[in-house]
Amino acid sequence: MRMVLFLAIVANSADLIATAFGIHWLGNREGNPLLVGLAHRHWWLFVPFKGLVIPLLILRLDGYRQRWPALASTGMVLVACALTVAVGRWLGWIGGVLSLHGAPPF
Repeated sequence: MRMVLFLAIVANSADLIATAFGIHWLGNREGNPLLVGLAHRHWWLFVPFKGLVIPLLILRLDGYRQRWPALASTGMVLVACALTVAVGRWLGWIGGVLSLHGAPPF
């Protein structure tokens, strides 16, 4: 289960990097409707939230494995899968944009 915890935190970090790259360099929009306002209007709040609060919530979920092992483990697997899919979708979109339009100027 420690590997799933590690994967969830790494996937969250990769999602933050891909989100920053996709939104600010390539002009995409945040896909999570709960975070779209924060990502586009309050970037200075989005980065600490996504980079610090979400990993702390993931660690909190991992801490629940002592009390509710099945529920916490299932939740951890779902979080890791969702973040991994999000990163894959971002990377696919970024690859498609770069292959069609080339790299935008800095």
